[in-house]
Amino acid sequence: MEQNKVIKEKSKFVDNIAYKSKFQFLIWVNENVICQRYFKINGFNEDSIYSAEFIDCMNGIVRSIQEDLESKSRVYLWYTNTAQPFKLRGFFTIEEGEKYGEEFVRAMCNDEITGAVQAPDGKIFTKEYISMSDEAQNDFGETQRPSDGEITFKFSFLIDDKPVFEKIWDGNVYPKFVRNGVDLTNSYASKDNHDISSLSFNAAIIRYMQRGKNNLISEFIRRICDTLSNTFTEKYEYTKEFEMGGKKYNYLSAYESYKNSWRKAVRKKTQEYYETLYPSPRQIAYIEKHY
Repeated sequence: MEQNKVIKEKSKFVDNIAYKSKFQFLIWVNENVICQRYFKINGFNEDSIYSAEFIDCMNGIVRSIQEDLESKSRVYLWYTNTAQPFKLRGFFTIEEGEKYGEEFVRAMCNDEITGAVQAPDGKIFTKEYISMSDEAQNDFGETQRPSDGEITFKFSFLIDDKPVFEKIWDGNVYPKFVRNGVDLTNSYASKDNHDISSLSFNAAIIRYMQRGKNNLISEFIRRICDTLSNTFTEKYEYTKEFEMGGKKYNYLSAYESYKNSWRKAVRKKTQEYYETLYPSPRQIAYIEKHY
């Protein structure tokens, strides 16, 4: 028995290839990939790639990314473009102001008074504020806006590592704080349950930028799967074809067919309803004769 024998465990290295799937999308900032997701599509229909719905889906995803970043930029600029602190908690209603009197209202409206304010009946109102620190401004502020094209965002959708859709847009419109911390899962606000007063300025800003937002990454995957698993072939009744830019595209006409069939089904009832809104020719003749 070898007591001095050294047992070496073989290190396990798992390459990213183990998690690769046929479909993926990537989001870039300049040449840096900031988000990459592999996923599967059940019932994938290759014809759907040439559909108008596919183009609408891809453009819709890009718009969702842009709107998310624009919304977060507005929140960031709102809190950083002023030296005055912003009240986060400690508000009262008009009814409460009338109930508790002028002294209470003055205390609640005085920003120099922070913390707990007790109403005449013993109810506690906690006033909390947030302000931008000099450190945060130095770390994430910019004295000069980047040039056009200096910062670019790109969304790519790939099948078998081949790009099927790509779109690039200018990212210089987003503050440095926003574009350096892109998180489309918006998971921080939902997971962080710390009291706002215990958070740093940066953490508090991120929470407010993400508050009320959904996980866009999982939403993008759902949209793509829904679109590329649909039927877009000529043998189906609800598939139409049009040509644009020398290429043929298909689109589903099922919704239009549904609307037309429903309009036809209720046409008689609709006409009868509108006839009740206006006087009949006989009623008009009576009105003209007697009034």
